[in-house]
Amino acid sequence: MKKTTPIALLTGAIMLFGCNNRPQNPEPVMPEEIEEPAREITYTTYSAGDSNNAYLIRYKATLPELEDDFAVENIRTTLMGVFNAPNANDPQTALERHMQQTKIEFTEMHNQMITDDVWEFDPPQLESCATITHLSSNKYFSTYVVSASYYGGGAHGGFNKSYMVFDNSTGKQITEKSFLTNKSAVTNLLKTSALKQYIRENSEFEVFDKDYITANGNFFFTPDSLIYQYGEYEIAAYCFGRPMFRLHKNDVKQYLNPDSPVYKYWFGE
Repeated sequence: MKKTTPIALLTGAIMLFGCNNRPQNPEPVMPEEIEEPAREITYTTYSAGDSNNAYLIRYKATLPELEDDFAVENIRTTLMGVFNAPNANDPQTALERHMQQTKIEFTEMHNQMITDDVWEFDPPQLESCATITHLSSNKYFSTYVVSASYYGGGAHGGFNKSYMVFDNSTGKQITEKSFLTNKSAVTNLLKTSALKQYIRENSEFEVFDKDYITANGNFFFTPDSLIYQYGEYEIAAYCFGRPMFRLHKNDVKQYLNPDSPVYKYWFGE
């Protein structure tokens, strides 16, 4: 049960256990609508696999259109780092290069599965899919979400979401260190009020260990709330999916840096 980074979503190993009858997560409260239409470009690469359907690879990234703006350049560079491709000047080439590397890895894995001869039938199709999507923008920051699925053998694959929020004035990713003055206090709020609220809405939810509930760095903001996203296995069994905890802005106000774009977004300049 560890913090899940965007890169780990693409390359990390898949757990080999789980449980059935997985309930659906409640619909999350989404951020406000985009105030102005964003100028974006979508880059896509896709590979259905070889003639044996050994693998499925699909990558897609929607990035802000590159302008003479250092903030936009910073955002693009950080987002492309998800694909181990920090050079954002040519995202299409970077995605294709990442796809080719994944093809090599999957071909080797598939051949090893055949050599090991542990499958009753043909080895299963390996999978690596990831999409970067622009979720929302406002005067102060822009939010992107990385959705990624991976299967490398085992009982099941994995799927996770990571949110990345950027300061529009600098293009730097907003971290808890940049907008919170007391991260431990927010962690305690998540373990108490947010957990109680989630359990009320999900009566079958069971936490493996309360100590694993932390301010994990995977968050986004709505007009009235700070939302934390957890990954599969991070705080609960696989069958409970990806829990999402909500903290009202008034509950975290005393722990906010008043100079941060988050404070200004919620409570004014």
